[in-house]
Amino acid sequence: MKYAGLEDLKRKVMEDWEYCQKTLPKVSRTFALNISVLKGDLHRSILTAYLFCRIIDTIEDATQLDSKIKIKLLREFSRLIQDADYRKGALTSWVRECEAVDGSPSDLELLSQTQRVFNVFDTLKNNHQAQIIPSVSEMARGMAYFQKKFDANALTLLENEDELEEYCYFVAGAVGEMLCNLFLEEIPHLSPHARQTMRDTAVSFGLGLQMTNISKDIIVDRGRGWSYVPRSYIESSGLTAEEFSAGTSEEKNLQILEQLLNKTMGHLQDALQFTLAIPRKDPRIRLFCIWPLWMAVETIAILHNNRELLKSDDPVKISRKTVRQILRRTPLLCYSDTLLKLSFERIQKRAELAHPPKFELKNLKSRLSALSLEDQAALRA
Repeated sequence: MKYAGLEDLKRKVMEDWEYCQKTLPKVSRTFALNISVLKGDLHRSILTAYLFCRIIDTIEDATQLDSKIKIKLLREFSRLIQDADYRKGALTSWVRECEAVDGSPSDLELLSQTQRVFNVFDTLKNNHQAQIIPSVSEMARGMAYFQKKFDANALTLLENEDELEEYCYFVAGAVGEMLCNLFLEEIPHLSPHARQTMRDTAVSFGLGLQMTNISKDIIVDRGRGWSYVPRSYIESSGLTAEEFSAGTSEEKNLQILEQLLNKTMGHLQDALQFTLAIPRKDPRIRLFCIWPLWMAVETIAILHNNRELLKSDDPVKISRKTVRQILRRTPLLCYSDTLLKLSFERIQKRAELAHPPKFELKNLKSRLSALSLEDQAALRA
C-alpha cells in the first residue's frame, strides 16, 4: 500500500510538472525561449520560480482590483512561500480570494493552479529552494509596498530616479539576484573575480530588463493610471505631470524618453558584464542571459528617437525576423567574449546613447534597507 501511495504521489508531481511546462509559453513567450535552453535541475527550478513571479505579477497588474486587496494578497503570498506548514492550511483559501483578480485568461488560469506550482516547488533541490524563497517573498512584499502609493483617481507617478530603481529592484532586481545565486550553485568552481562580477551586476541586469519594458510601455501604462517615468524626469524637462500625460509637447516627451533610455542602457552594459563572467564552458547559462539581453538592446535601438511611440498605445516589439536572427546567431557567438562584445556594441551604436550613468548598487541597497515593507513581523508569525 505504501508503494502504491508513493507511485501515486510521483505520478501527481509529474502531471503537475507537465502542467507547468505547458503553461510557461502561454504566460510568457519570451522567457519560455530562454528558460527552454536550460537543462536538469536548473531548468526545473528557474521555470518554477518564473511561474511564481508571474502569479504575483498578475495580482499587481490587475486593473480592476482595489489596491488594498492587492496588498493583502501579495503579503499573504509572501508568507505562503516562506512557511510550508502555514501553506498547507492557507493556500486553498488564498487561491479562492484570487478569484477577484482580473487579467488575461492564461494568467488567471495559472493563478487558479498555484497549488500545482507549489507541488513542483516542494520537489526542488533544497539549495535551489533556499535561493527562490527570499527573492520571491521580497518581490511580493515590495510590490505591496508600492501599491500603497497608487491613487485610483489620478495618474500615479514615481517621484524620482531613486524610487524608479527601488521599484525595479522589487519587480526585477531581486529576480536578478535569485538567478545569480542559482547559477553560482551550479558553477561551484567559478573564479572569485567572476563570482564577484556576477554579484555586483545581477541587480543591474534585472533593472535593465525592467526599464526596457517600462520604456516600451509608456503609453500603455499611462492608460491604466500609472506611470513609471519619474516625476523628476518630467519636471526637469519643463512639463507638469498633466502635460506629460496629455502629450502636450512631443519634443519634451521625447527628451524624457531619451533620459530613461540612457539610464536603461547603463544597466544593459552591466548585464553584458554579468553574462561574460559566466564560463564559456556553460553555454546554456550564457544563452539564457544573452537572449533577453540582446532583445532588450534591440528594443532600446528601436525606441531611440521614436516619435511614433509617443503617438500610439500599441506595444513596441522587435520584429520576429530580429528574434530569429538572435536565436540563430548567438549560439555561434557565445563561446567568444570578443564576438559577444562586438555584437552587443553593433546594436548599441544604433541607439546612439552616449555615456550612460553608472549604477551604484551600494547606494540602492542602503536605501532599500531603510524602507519599511510593513507587516514583516506578521509574515514570520
